[in-house]
Amino acid sequence: MLYNNVALTQTFSAAGNSEVELLPNCFTMKKLSVTGLTLLFVLLFSEPGLANNVADTMRQRNVGRKIDLKKEAKLTASHHTTVWVIENAIDGDTSTQWIGEDQPLSWQPTNIIIDFKQPKTVSRVVLVSTKHRNMLALKDFELFAWGKRTWAGTTPLCDVKNTEQEINVIDFEPVTTKSLRIRIHDTYYYHIFPRLKEIEVYEAQPGEKGRKLEDGPVPNEKRSERMILEKAYGKIFHYPRTKFKPANGYLYYAKTFADTMIASGTDKYGTVHSPMFASLIDLETHRNPEDIPGNSLGQRYGDRSLRGGNLQQDVMLLQAMDNISRITGSNKYEKAVTDYLSFFLENCPHPATGLFPWGEHAYWNFYEEKNTYETHEFLGGTPLSFYERMWKLNPEALRGEADGLINHVKEFETFFFDRHADIHKPMPDPRPKEYGGMDFARHGGFYISLWTFMYSKTNDLKYIGWAQKMIDHHWNQRSAKSNLPSNRRGTKDASAVSSLALSLSLLEAAELLPAGDVRTRYETVAKTYLDAILRLPHKPATGEFLIDLQMDQAPEEATGEYGLPYAYGYGGGLTADYAVLLTGVYRQTKDMRALELAKKFAEFYATHNPPPITETVFARIYASIMGLFNDLYELTGDNKYLEQSKRYGKEAIEQLFHNGMFRGATNVNHYEADMMVSSLVYNLVWLEALLKYPNVKIEPNYFCR
Repeated sequence: MLYNNVALTQTFSAAGNSEVELLPNCFTMKKLSVTGLTLLFVLLFSEPGLANNVADTMRQRNVGRKIDLKKEAKLTASHHTTVWVIENAIDGDTSTQWIGEDQPLSWQPTNIIIDFKQPKTVSRVVLVSTKHRNMLALKDFELFAWGKRTWAGTTPLCDVKNTEQEINVIDFEPVTTKSLRIRIHDTYYYHIFPRLKEIEVYEAQPGEKGRKLEDGPVPNEKRSERMILEKAYGKIFHYPRTKFKPANGYLYYAKTFADTMIASGTDKYGTVHSPMFASLIDLETHRNPEDIPGNSLGQRYGDRSLRGGNLQQDVMLLQAMDNISRITGSNKYEKAVTDYLSFFLENCPHPATGLFPWGEHAYWNFYEEKNTYETHEFLGGTPLSFYERMWKLNPEALRGEADGLINHVKEFETFFFDRHADIHKPMPDPRPKEYGGMDFARHGGFYISLWTFMYSKTNDLKYIGWAQKMIDHHWNQRSAKSNLPSNRRGTKDASAVSSLALSLSLLEAAELLPAGDVRTRYETVAKTYLDAILRLPHKPATGEFLIDLQMDQAPEEATGEYGLPYAYGYGGGLTADYAVLLTGVYRQTKDMRALELAKKFAEFYATHNPPPITETVFARIYASIMGLFNDLYELTGDNKYLEQSKRYGKEAIEQLFHNGMFRGATNVNHYEADMMVSSLVYNLVWLEALLKYPNVKIEPNYFCR
């Protein structure tokens, strides 16, 4: 057993800023009455093995054998991060660990359920946590036992607050139960990402009987907490669906959604109401929910705009609404866009930096009337036409965002930068040593796009200077063998998809420049990267786009990581996102290799279907596939692409549309802008225009890059 030779233990007491709730039928200890438990902390140990033979005069009880949780139980965690699964906490190896997620634990606890194969009479649980960046990843937690039909929620085995120890030994009056529930409420690490290296459970001594447990509600348990646990156990939730009516067309559903957002999806919260759209809305109430739904597969809480609105997530929705006005002749939708942007540009940029609270992390909090996160990071490729829309309304605000982007740059000579920047304060010069590092090419392209736009409007040479330095930054990291820059400075891999995004941004921005050396530089760099990307061994027959490779390989010989045709996760990985960028490349370069590769990926999507709706199929997935087919139809005139866009559009409507709104994914019952519903709505409007309004030209959608 772990930590067998224990040199010193400390009774958990009121001293040291730690607290234990008083529970009925308690043992009595010095300075503290403890109900049903004694909590011991093992401070020093010499050998791996948990404290079964702890020599401590304050101990209240002896215990029986340690239960082999790998053989005698099954553990289920409500949350985990990537490979840090709950099985790591019962493998007897303290070099591995379970890690929860980044949800604020104060409003959504993390739960770990221990289901015994046979009921057990138990009297001790040991939790071994750890410190991350010198902060303990465990602070407040409860322990419950299962009663007859549900949890004995009114009589927890322990309720611990402010623990300061990595090793927590919890002794309690014996209980006979089929399950235990560890409910974690807080950590010292920013109230997120709880960690456990090991969990151990001990039986009571032979002959001891377990006390009676009464069923009762778990304190402050929300519906979302129960649903997250049920999903972890594999429960499938079924939500209302919509039957597509061909007579309505595709515009009807997009327009109905826009009507709903204007009527009930705006900021009606806090002290200042605004025409901005909420990023999270319950499909039944059309309100921003107080009880926040859990993450879907591929989401992170820190990337979700839970209590307000995120303009960058709404970019393509606002573009779609402008197009709806163009098609219908009603200025209702165009006015809603103008009102939204006018409010945002006037009220939301940070006065110290000019940066917008939008993108991957930051958003405008409707309840507190302020930015929620300090981190500025672009989410996608904002169209130049959208910058034009903002420029006409408030040029100084847009100029502030462009100037504020310099906060991303760490080294002014090389333009080494980080995708993250502080919204709240300008970075000092010289920059802090620890500042910078995530200098992804796609982000460089986003900055170049806005700086070039600003140069085209102001003739201010600093913008074109910054853009050229950003081009040079990546060009100077290029491998002579692959002709692609490193994924980040100093790494040995290259991101084909990040370079693809940069290349398209360069080609689009170049159109704003007059003929000459600078424009030629933009185009030459982009075409050099694209030549390498188009020579890579992609696998269109199976819907796989090569996204990452070792940079010192010839493109034809490259090996690496491939994207998937119907899966989107943190950081990307959706083949359709990249395939549609190829059509954008063809529009700019007339390189037939790009068009032919896009066609091959389209063939895959034409002969396959999305996963069943019980899995996580984001609105983004339908949107990007539709965008690919829409664009190929425009480029080739081949009706087979139009038919496929109609097929995927129908599927998206039937699986996502309900009660006047689109859910964010097939297995949730809420709208969420983070899932790129905006791109789906845009592409539905685009499809309708292709079918019925040939005189209304809709700009292609290359936002997801």
